[in-house]
Amino acid sequence: MKIMIDSQDQTNTCSYATHTSPVRSNKRRIKRRGSITVLVALLMIAFVAMVAISIDTSYLHLSRTELRAATDAAAQAASVTLARSQDLTAACEAGMKIAKMNLVGGKPLVLNESNFIFGNSSRNDTGKFVFKPNETPYNGVKVIVDLSAGGSTSGVNLFFSELHGVKVFRPKQEAISTFLERDIVIVIDRSLSMKGQPYKDLCNSLDVFVETLGETSTEEYVGLASYAGTASVDVDYTTELAKIPDAARDLKLKSATSISAGMEAGFTIMQKGRSKLFVERAMVVMTDGIHNFGQNPIINAQEIAADGVTIHSITFGEDADKGRMQEIANIGRGKYLHADNSAELKEAFRDIALTLTTMITE
Repeated sequence: MKIMIDSQDQTNTCSYATHTSPVRSNKRRIKRRGSITVLVALLMIAFVAMVAISIDTSYLHLSRTELRAATDAAAQAASVTLARSQDLTAACEAGMKIAKMNLVGGKPLVLNESNFIFGNSSRNDTGKFVFKPNETPYNGVKVIVDLSAGGSTSGVNLFFSELHGVKVFRPKQEAISTFLERDIVIVIDRSLSMKGQPYKDLCNSLDVFVETLGETSTEEYVGLASYAGTASVDVDYTTELAKIPDAARDLKLKSATSISAGMEAGFTIMQKGRSKLFVERAMVVMTDGIHNFGQNPIINAQEIAADGVTIHSITFGEDADKGRMQEIANIGRGKYLHADNSAELKEAFRDIALTLTTMITE
């Protein structure tokens, strides 16, 4: 009997344990599920916050880029008008008009005359432009835009300002544009490798070059030199730009290629030009071949650049001396462009002609 009673007690004990264990297990599961839900909710909030901040940060960078472009455009427009009219009011109006055509943070950039400062820009001994406000003769315009200063364009509204506590982004931007008077000499290749269509393409590209210069508000002085085995001065400085392509069409092509002789002839024209104290001087050297006669044109480039002349270079066709012409442009602090066909050659001359007008100097 005693054994039976003990057995029954054990059975009852096991039965009790079986009935109580699932309840405790379910409670643990519920607690775990609740903890995970809270953790997921917190992570989602953090994730949304990071996405929001990333969106606003990207928007800040975009707005800053838009403001830089709008400020540069306003400065250039004002400097062009200033050079043409010497009228400060007209220059401000031109800058304000262009600025308003540019959006910053989805709103037109609205400026007033207080955003424009006029003065003189000139190169220092290191070649860097230095702007002196209110100094004459006026050839430069400084535009200062501060979107924290109020006005119609008073800042950039952010999308998720409540999350990071910054409601409006108020960037600042400055730009100085200088309108430069230039004396320009074009040095072209008239070697026999240019015979036929390549030379026609060159002359047509010169048409584009002078037409593009003719669209500016200043009166450029342009000269022409050419070379084969020897070089010639074909047009001294002139303001009658159509003379340049016309003279090129009358030239006779000859053998050999002396780029150095062409650069020397071009520099001779420059010695007859206006004082380098008052104008920027630029030389554009073009070739379709490889230098094979006379001193290395790198030497000429060094001498010409040392006199303060900017040298741009253009190569045409697959046989052109790209490496050397690139180095010439580097020495002359200018632009190097290569063209494989007629359309690209025209575009190269147009590109350099546009480079020879206004420039953002700061």
